[in-house]
Amino acid sequence: MSRPQSSGSARVRAAYDRLPAGVSTKISVCDPSWRAHLVWLRATIGRRFGSDLADDITQETYLRVVERPATEPVENIRGLLMTVAANLARDTFRRRRVRVDHAAAIGPPFPEDACRHTAEDDLLVRQAVLALPPALRDTFLLSKIGGLTNREIAQRCGLSVRTIDKRLQKAITLFVAQLRD
Repeated sequence: MSRPQSSGSARVRAAYDRLPAGVSTKISVCDPSWRAHLVWLRATIGRRFGSDLADDITQETYLRVVERPATEPVENIRGLLMTVAANLARDTFRRRRVRVDHAAAIGPPFPEDACRHTAEDDLLVRQAVLALPPALRDTFLLSKIGGLTNREIAQRCGLSVRTIDKRLQKAITLFVAQLRD
């Protein structure tokens, strides 16, 4: 008893019939006509798994097929490409599921309350900055608010980079201590 043919196999056969002249279905992976097959693979994967995965899976599929020992020509290159691509997609989805499960198990990275910013926080930060000695405060503000490097601050203030490093280190230590109090 023969197995009924699915519409999928009919589509594959029809796709083979529409291949451009000179593109063989029995090729070596070193043959330049593999490009036609990869275009087909990318389109098929794009329809099946979404276009965001299609490029990555197609590229990885090609690399896996090229790396396999070329002892004899492949009888059904599209079958081989689709098998490798389906396995790669399965692995990708499995990895995503593991990551999602792991993220759900450990919970959010921060409690929701820790992410809320209040006017009280602004006031505490402002008071901590104002409590710094003027030289340390200037260095701290130029670095953290102004975004300048230590070398730029040193040039602007006419000091050595080492002095700026020390000032910044001391300013941060005092700032953190002020916030903790």
